[in-house]
Amino acid sequence: MSATDQLYRSSRCFCQIPFDELEKWFNKHYQQGIPTLELLASAANAHEREVISIVAIFELDDASVLQLMGNVNLPEHHILHCREHFREKLQQCRDKNIRDRSSREA
Repeated sequence: MSATDQLYRSSRCFCQIPFDELEKWFNKHYQQGIPTLELLASAANAHEREVISIVAIFELDDASVLQLMGNVNLPEHHILHCREHFREKLQQCRDKNIRDRSSREA
């Protein structure tokens, strides 16, 4: 069984989850390097498992994202657009954190 087989099939799009929830799990997975299965095991409830699963598919190719988000009752272009919007917001947060760190060090 592959790791994607264990992901929760979301019925919600990136835009339907508060950004801070997505960002929390994104940082744990992509910045701290915690594996998806470990995050899923640590989830306190089904909602957290859904958010972790959405974050886990963030970097997959478009076809895989659409397959794993097949329960979302929105057009495919909407899901892909929201993923790009989430990516842009993450980059803005990273840029702000770098600027803040630089100003503290100066």
